[in-house]
Amino acid sequence: MRIIGLALTLLGTACALPPATAERPAAPAAPASAPIKGQMTFLYYKDLPAAAAFYEKLLGTPPQDTPAWVRLFDLTDTATLGLVNAQDGTLRPADNKPVMVTVVVDGVAAVDAWYDRVRAQGIAISEERKTTRLDDKRSIHAFIFKDPEGYAIEILSWTASQPG
Repeated sequence: MRIIGLALTLLGTACALPPATAERPAAPAAPASAPIKGQMTFLYYKDLPAAAAFYEKLLGTPPQDTPAWVRLFDLTDTATLGLVNAQDGTLRPADNKPVMVTVVVDGVAAVDAWYDRVRAQGIAISEERKTTRLDDKRSIHAFIFKDPEGYAIEILSWTASQPG
């Protein structure tokens, strides 16, 4: 099963906002000769088999066929979540997890469906579903849970802010 979208938040920051109507400077474009083709995030685990089993059950799909030290889960056609063991990757697992993976879905009902799925699997919710107003135009409806080694996973949908 494919997840509708994926945004990743690093160092505890909020994920990238959708375009607002206010004017802002345009970000530099990727060179035409080197367009961005996708996005991959790697998380590092002391117990890779347990982490891989957690994500396979959560996502409802097995990882790609890979070497034993890494597990790759396609989240969309252009976004992949990589799980790496403690010994063979570029980085090492740490007790502090200053990374949050935010999975963007389409609508409040989709957030609610993921919430039900996560709870049905016995996964503890660390932040209950709520709508957070970001500004006059944008809000998010989201909840957060943690994977077996403490990485925060947020399921989020953009919503329009209500007046007031």
